[in-house]
Amino acid sequence: MPHTLLTILIGAAVYLGLTAIAPSAGTEDSPEARPPVARKSGTVLHEHGRERPDPYDWLANRDDPAVRAHLEAENAYAERRLAPIRPLIDEIAGELKARNASSNASVPYRDGDFLYERRFAEGAQYPVILRRRDAPGAAEEIVIDVPALAAGHAMYRLGRWQPSPDGKRVAFMVDFTGDRQNRLFVRDIATGAVTEQGITDGAESFAFAADSTTLFYVRREPVTLRGHQVWRHRIGTPPDADVLVFEERDPTFSVAVHRSKSRRYILIESDQELTSEVRWLPADQPEGAFQVVEPRRPGLRYEIDHAGDTVFVRTDLDAPDFRIMTAPEATPGAAHWRELVAQRTGAVIRRMEPFRDFLAYDVEDQNGIGIRVMRLSDRSDTAVPQPATIGVATSAFFFGAFGGNREPDATVLRFRFSAPLIPERTYDYDMAAGTLTLRREEPVAWFRPDDYAVARIAATAPDGEPVPVTLVWRKSLKRPGGNPTLVVGYGAYGFSQRPVFNENAFSLIDRGFVHAMAHVRGGHEKGERWHREGRGLSKRNSFTDFIAVAEALVAQGYADRRALFSRGGSAGGLLVAASANLRPDLFAGIVAEVPFVDVVTTTSDPSIPLTTLEWVEWGNPKTPAEYESMRAWSPYDNVAATAYPAMFVTTGWHDSQVRYAEPAKWVARLRATKTDDREIVFKTDMGAGHSGRSGRLGTVQESAEIMAWLVAQAERATGR
Repeated sequence: MPHTLLTILIGAAVYLGLTAIAPSAGTEDSPEARPPVARKSGTVLHEHGRERPDPYDWLANRDDPAVRAHLEAENAYAERRLAPIRPLIDEIAGELKARNASSNASVPYRDGDFLYERRFAEGAQYPVILRRRDAPGAAEEIVIDVPALAAGHAMYRLGRWQPSPDGKRVAFMVDFTGDRQNRLFVRDIATGAVTEQGITDGAESFAFAADSTTLFYVRREPVTLRGHQVWRHRIGTPPDADVLVFEERDPTFSVAVHRSKSRRYILIESDQELTSEVRWLPADQPEGAFQVVEPRRPGLRYEIDHAGDTVFVRTDLDAPDFRIMTAPEATPGAAHWRELVAQRTGAVIRRMEPFRDFLAYDVEDQNGIGIRVMRLSDRSDTAVPQPATIGVATSAFFFGAFGGNREPDATVLRFRFSAPLIPERTYDYDMAAGTLTLRREEPVAWFRPDDYAVARIAATAPDGEPVPVTLVWRKSLKRPGGNPTLVVGYGAYGFSQRPVFNENAFSLIDRGFVHAMAHVRGGHEKGERWHREGRGLSKRNSFTDFIAVAEALVAQGYADRRALFSRGGSAGGLLVAASANLRPDLFAGIVAEVPFVDVVTTTSDPSIPLTTLEWVEWGNPKTPAEYESMRAWSPYDNVAATAYPAMFVTTGWHDSQVRYAEPAKWVARLRATKTDDREIVFKTDMGAGHSGRSGRLGTVQESAEIMAWLVAQAERATGR
């Protein structure tokens, strides 16, 4: 099932006349050139007094050799379909590598006595993480040499990493397959010795206690991969000596563990979409018992942090768009919460960054994300300046990524900003003086912002709701009557389609495409209401919003109806697939990457990863009304005998979030049912999971193939 947050990679080479290399969409004569035909099983499921045919259920059995043979046949067919545009694919791949393979280094940030930095060598797939003492003339030392550790591994995805409080070692998690099953390693920084701790079922969640030898970490359930247990491990001891300190028995909750900003507490968070609960323990008492901060109750979400002598609480208590409260350290429960930052209706407070004397917090609305800072002494509240109205400013740096804000006594806030025409920048904001300093700008010598235009328009949904759309195009290539247009969207979990700089998109834009970001319901662009109106029984709004956006782009002269394309990944793949079922005539082609398309089957099986955690988002099929709602829009269950757009579909053999079987079944049903002869290119990466290949260049080849396919399809549709 889908995750979280999605990076859209689009682009192509210099605009060319591509008639000669556009793939044919006609009927193929030779048997070896025809698409694979999957056998039907005849399975019919009986649910709530109704029958639901599932003729391709056998594809879910990954131990069946016929399944792998079918996927390999699809891959071979995809290669044949892509062969005519291979020169363009290679050209685009070269372009993407040139943009992404340069040497670069992050802005150093302070954590304890050290300044940490991430550095990529020219052409390197992985970075080296270094540090030096925060003192003049201090020598550098390697914290994690990722290229050396990744050598010989087809997949090496470094997850969370954290130095010990004494600075002598670093713990880190690694995913070697893409299935989110992480292994825990510890490196002695002085000697360089790396030891695996024998923990192979870890989540990307752990925290050092104050003694620097005790680690609290989260284990996943072996089948569902739900983070369900917190264990205490002593470095150097076998894992069978580890102690279970907490188990989350409710299958709709998952667990995470981390340290407070003050480093004085270890926090265990049990969380689901509507409810959460936090336990805490003094970090210098690792063998103590965790205490509940506020007992869970349905509909109450909260998270805590600690700085100075104050507990900070972000909560939706009587505030659907969240507010920030404080509580005394001795009595942190809800009875003692006092409001510090009020709810801003229609704009979600997404996260908080507390310090001893200041509080920074991120606020998301339809323009993106901005940051505000409050001086705690007088509660004066100021918006942090940013260089564009539409864009994303955030102080969040996940999984040990580089940005800072580790020191509770700091008076300078480190944050990043990106906008459709502004490459990512790193800033320091002096919270005491109110001054802003640019520390780093992503080097993009090829990009000239004055050559492009960005605009915000609104599409009107069937219920009258205005749906925001962010557009980018090259000024000199704007055409009367509309351009080839790619509409991208997501619309789930409250994750917005964020208006940030997407360097790969400009390769496509430079060929005359308009790039359109559809801010459909299911995200947080207009607050929690926007999310709630795009989930569960209201999920259909996401699809009709997306269709309304596409129609508005044509009506307002941005898009050429003949060359209108859509693209989405994971839950965004569901979005474009469901929209194609509702309006198969609207798009010339769709790109569905690791798409969540077999919704009823997946949500009916609690053993499938993420299922129990997401019944609130999609619906619980055990409930008749929710079952009927999902069945009405689930892409696999609504394939019709009609003409569909051309399609490019991807999946990963090791994907544990949207299993490979979902797109495989969907494509098989489409091939057997649709009435047109437009092509479906379906590729399974046999060595990757939900996020594709690892390394900063890992997804270049797949991205280049998708982009070349879009360019060729646009050329064929318009004859240009």
